[in-house]
This record gives sequence, C-alpha cells and structure tokens, in this order.
Amino acid sequence: PAGLDARTFPAKLWRLVNSPRVISVRWDSLCQGLLIDRALFEKELLSPAGVDRAGGEGVSTAPDSFKATHFGSFVRQLNLYGFQKVPGWFGAAAPGDAGAILHFRNPNFRRDRPDLLLRIKRLTRANRQRLAAGLEVRSRQPSRFQQ
Repeated sequence: PAGLDARTFPAKLWRLVNSPRVISVRWDSLCQGLLIDRALFEKELLSPAGVDRAGGEGVSTAPDSFKATHFGSFVRQLNLYGFQKVPGWFGAAAPGDAGAILHFRNPNFRRDRPDLLLRIKRLTRANRQRLAAGLEVRSRQPSRFQQ
C-alpha cells in the first residue's frame, strides 16, 4: 500500500509469505496468520552469509531474505512487531525443536487486507508507553544495518 516503507520487517514478511518461491512460510487456513516450517525456514532464508541458497545459480530463492542467521532473531523480530505465537498449534513441539511448524498471528497481518500493514509498528519501549497512554504509535525508521 501507498506510504509503506518496503524495507520494513512487515513489508518484507508480506512479500515472503506471498512469494511462490518461498515454501517455508505460508498463510494459515484463515489467511490471518503465518505457518512457519522452522527447519525449512532456516535452510531457505537464514543460511549463513556467503552460502549459495539457489543451488549454484547465484540468486537467492527468497526475494527478501532476512539478514538474521538464527531463527531466534527472526522470532524476536516477530515479537517486536506484535506477532504472537498461537498456543496449542498441532505442529508445535518442544522449544528449540528444529522440526516444528510454528503459527504466529498479528491482527494487522492478513492476506486480504494489505492496507493493515501500515498499522504494524515496532514495539520499542517508547511505543509501548505511548500505547499504554492511548497515544499514536510511530514506526521507527530502519537502521542503516537493516537497509
């Protein structure tokens, strides 16, 4: 949508989940949450820098792969942007189980409502205080390392 910075985490995640080239992240059955195959996600999107993920072709399979190399860093980003893990998901396993299918939701991340992406803000300490006070929350610009 107009006004959305394409470099932000929510915009990158949106493009990933809608990309036919990415198979490790998909919409849940209601198209209101993400299903993430952790083991496949780590291979497909979080490979260490310098590793060729396209089978020798020199192009990544993911259009917007994340700079993180650890799944925990990706989950931390989800949490910072207001995504919550759905408890009791059938694919959930023990914490740290690399074979788990994880389910995350954010009320403003829906396949049929890309306009809601503009409402997803990074939950910094200042933004949490603003939310608690009922004030408008502003998104922090990506750092030079995120660009």
